[in-house]
Amino acid sequence: SAIVREHTMIDSLYNRLSGKVPGARMDIETYVQRDYLRRILTAANRRFLEMSSGQFELRMYDIDKAGEGLMVYSEVTGKAREVRTLSGGESFMAALSLALGMADQIQAGSAAINLDVMFIDEGFGSLDDHARSQAVKVLQRMAGGSKLIGIISHVTELKNEMEDQLIVTKDEHG
Repeated sequence: SAIVREHTMIDSLYNRLSGKVPGARMDIETYVQRDYLRRILTAANRRFLEMSSGQFELRMYDIDKAGEGLMVYSEVTGKAREVRTLSGGESFMAALSLALGMADQIQAGSAAINLDVMFIDEGFGSLDDHARSQAVKVLQRMAGGSKLIGIISHVTELKNEMEDQLIVTKDEHG
């Protein structure tokens, strides 16, 4: 009957979307989340590759078929390694790139959300001169558009690269 056919069709659709069909890799929620992560990584890697002078990019990989994680791929060695093996400066660049990639995707996904201001607190002290310069170039290019980038830092060398500064000093009154 028509009711049985409709039930069978709806049940089949439900099982496919929930990942309960043999050979179906994942439920619809996981699929959407992974797709969103892929988009964030694409946006993040544009910055991470530039900040690392073309050396690194972030990639997803399967973890024992239980989910996905991030690895960092080295263009120099041609191998992927765990993100936790990055140095302090490399970790900062990866985290900054991911934050910028996520901001790109949030803004692209909703016309109602406009992220015009971003504050970055510390992390620059862990970068060598070249890496700091590369990171600053990426941020200056963003600030040259429609974004205001605020950097909170104690790194003296960073002051030389910033045109506009708000310097907070401590005196006997606080």
